Amino acid sequence: MMSIDEFAERIKSMTIDELEEELEILQENLEDIQIERRQIFGKTAAHLNAKKFEKYRRSFDREILLLEKKISLVKGFLDAGERK
Repeated sequence: MMSIDEFAERIKSMTIDELEEELEILQENLEDIQIERRQIFGKTAAHLNAKKFEKYRRSFDREILLLEKKISLVKGFLDAGERK
């Protein structure tokens, strides 16, 4: 998985259109992960032991946090690009 620093480097050279497309993809991915998290923990959490539950929860939370950081970066680049 690409680090946040690598992602920031990659998006530096994107056009406004590319950034807008990237933002849309990231937002869709975030929504998908959040839905998946709710479905897994809402229905099957009772069937997971505590260690597995916590492992899965941390994994989802890390992925959500990374997507939110990437979304924030893209929005920052878009704001800066639109002000030029």
